[in-house]
Amino acid sequence: MNNFTFVLLCSSIIFLCTSIGSLFVYTINKINNKTEKICLGLASGIMLASSIWSLLIPAINTSKFIIVLIGFIFGIFIITRLDKLVNKYSKNKKNTMLFVAMTIHNIPEGMTVGLISSYAYKINSGITISMALALTIGIAIQNIPEGAAISINYRQQGLSKFKSVLLGILSGIVEPVSALLMYFIFSTINGLLPFMLSLAASIMIYVVINELIPSANKDDTNIGSISFIIGFIIMMSLDVLL
Repeated sequence: MNNFTFVLLCSSIIFLCTSIGSLFVYTINKINNKTEKICLGLASGIMLASSIWSLLIPAINTSKFIIVLIGFIFGIFIITRLDKLVNKYSKNKKNTMLFVAMTIHNIPEGMTVGLISSYAYKINSGITISMALALTIGIAIQNIPEGAAISINYRQQGLSKFKSVLLGILSGIVEPVSALLMYFIFSTINGLLPFMLSLAASIMIYVVINELIPSANKDDTNIGSISFIIGFIIMMSLDVLL
């Protein structure tokens, strides 16, 4: 398997899992509050752990800290501008907001998988194929409930099952697109790896703090926090053991 095929495989896996989640609309009409919290908690734990072990630590180990810091700050700047843009043009439009937010959320995931899987084939990059697979598996796991959340939400608002599934799938198509874009742009430029890894990490961490954790803990229960810890342990174990 060559580098391009590996990138295509990893990005296709995370997109496939978003699509699988969207298909749940044919068997589930509504996600109850407890299930939603568990899914959000798991997703946030997985994303935070992958941001640390699969992104920030390799970036720090392969570059000067100042480069990593600049990339991290730049990533926060980008995601806050995008977040503000979404809020401005999607106010009081719950369905549109959810779709746009999830689509934007999927872009850094695709970028991250594209970067990691691209550099896994480079000698002395600090990134291994096992690390790329661990990150892909982690993101794929949390993409299933995300795809389900979008499609089921649209179904509850009166859309047909087919249209609801289609919108869920479309929200994830940016993942392989952004992954392949990263491959073509940065696969031959080693010096940009630490910057891009830290940039992707900061975007994912912002999404976790700003969107996932608050939603997982919106009531006076600890199910979201427990799920977060479980998700964190799963992703940390995949990163360390694989």
